Amino acid sequence: MDWSAVRNHFKQTWLTTILSLILFTGVTYFLIWAESQTIQSNLMLDELIAGAESIDVHTGDEAARYEGRIVHIVGPLRILEPISEPDYNIQVLAVKLRKRVQMYQWIEETTDKENFLSEPGDESQKTYWYHKDWRDFIVDSSLFYIRPGHHNPTSMPMFSETHIAENVKIGWLYLGIDVKRKVNDYYEIWSDSRPERTDIKLHSGFYYHGDSALEHQVGDLRIHFSYAGREDDIYTAVGVVEQGVLQAYSPSTFPTADPISLLRKGSYSLKQLHDLERRDANIHTWKYRLLGFVQVFASAMTLHPEWVTLFLQCQWISSSLRRCTRVWVNFMLSFSYTLFVISVPWLLHKPTFGAMVLGGAVLPILHYSTLLTRREATPEPPPYARWNDNMR
Repeated sequence: MDWSAVRNHFKQTWLTTILSLILFTGVTYFLIWAESQTIQSNLMLDELIAGAESIDVHTGDEAARYEGRIVHIVGPLRILEPISEPDYNIQVLAVKLRKRVQMYQWIEETTDKENFLSEPGDESQKTYWYHKDWRDFIVDSSLFYIRPGHHNPTSMPMFSETHIAENVKIGWLYLGIDVKRKVNDYYEIWSDSRPERTDIKLHSGFYYHGDSALEHQVGDLRIHFSYAGREDDIYTAVGVVEQGVLQAYSPSTFPTADPISLLRKGSYSLKQLHDLERRDANIHTWKYRLLGFVQVFASAMTLHPEWVTLFLQCQWISSSLRRCTRVWVNFMLSFSYTLFVISVPWLLHKPTFGAMVLGGAVLPILHYSTLLTRREATPEPPPYARWNDNMR
């Protein structure tokens, strides 16, 4: 590689190069953080499951016997006090009651209209049009292109919220707040019981604050309720017993990490629960990995094209890669770089898996290199030239 050409090119593109390197640094940190969080979650889950003991909480109250121990319990939910919304005549025996509040507001939409007969600078024109719809948040009408006649309120008189029942039990064990937050199997409430307040209308399961439930005005509110964790639903939970309450467990290996607890609808053994949690964690991790790869590829594309040209001058790069397009070269390098970063934390935790990922990172590089071929068969690299996107 011609290092003098590298130095000269850096002097010419130092600003964009530094910005791209900052992006690379940020996405590298993100990928390492995501993999470290996955490893930590796996270790915490393993510690929780390994220390758990399956017990029957439906015979007698043995809270004192299991104090401070991790337990695995299965049974129906018992809601000692219902959750209610008196203004709407709603009362449910459930762990959670969620109230969703929406406001009827003006909405601005835009479309791009192409006009090739006009001046070159006016080839694309935006068309603005307005309609009314329900939104969970305030739409700022002061930012509209056409503001007269399209005014929205500046604040919501009430907000969406979720109520959690105070006393919930499985057998003789109460559920702690961290455990109850994991209940998320929501069911819609389609009530036909009209509220006593005359300013609240009921229509098709929705409650309306306004003059009419059928003809809406800007600023009217629409409220809908749903609940989760019904009375008598079977749930499986794992946590630590503290004074008769099932609480989240703080692993000894990660004292600064957030406590962990498990709760799922249905009846599951410890092994089944462990496999389900691992599966969900893996799906979540792959989303982070895909996002990290997209960010690495975007960072590579922000680099000046001549950096790719300079990179291709290396003698160990085969001529087949030099014939590829810039997009493909960046895609291949981004793929290898992403896998390399992912492999680093795993090499310390699970060397076998880390080595497999590292091998996946090296394979594309080896495929487009001359490292595995005889030195005599390696063609001489072409002279330095500016990048041409039409190269194949």
